[in-house]
Amino acid sequence: MTAPSMAYAMGARWFHWMTAVPLIGCVGTVLKAQQAPKEDKGKWMFRHKSLGLLTGMIVAPRVAYRIMGRSGYNVIGLPGTSSTESVLAKAGHAFLYVFMTVMPATGIAMGLYGGKGLPFFWTTFAGFEQTNGTIAKNTFQIHKQLGVYGKYMIPVHAGAAVMHATRGQAIFARMNPFRAARG
Repeated sequence: MTAPSMAYAMGARWFHWMTAVPLIGCVGTVLKAQQAPKEDKGKWMFRHKSLGLLTGMIVAPRVAYRIMGRSGYNVIGLPGTSSTESVLAKAGHAFLYVFMTVMPATGIAMGLYGGKGLPFFWTTFAGFEQTNGTIAKNTFQIHKQLGVYGKYMIPVHAGAAVMHATRGQAIFARMNPFRAARG
């Protein structure tokens, strides 16, 4: 294993931001759908499902990269960070990994087993001919319950990064894909 670095590996940085954009879009579009008039809900849910499928397409290789490229995540803790903050950060990141993998997986399962297919921006991929309402229902319940809590973790994560930045800790330099790694 390589020595800890000040910054994440370039692949980790790119996967972070490539996942963040559609994931935040998923949360935003489902919140918009919940507030939209009935005639607009379908449009916003189509966007939500499209972004969810895109998130799943990015998360699958991201998780594989994380498992196989563990040294890319071997970074030095931020100077001035307490052990409590470190534990909370690890727990928050673990929850975000669960959120960004389980949400697309359950959404995809709902579309496939429910027979409605998988919306993807300009098209819809067909669902299974042999539907299974029990799987669709159970995955919907997981998706809905996890979504209730997960939507709060994204702003908590971003808020923690801003907090570190206001302390003068180089949090954004560690995850910036446009900056060369140092140390």
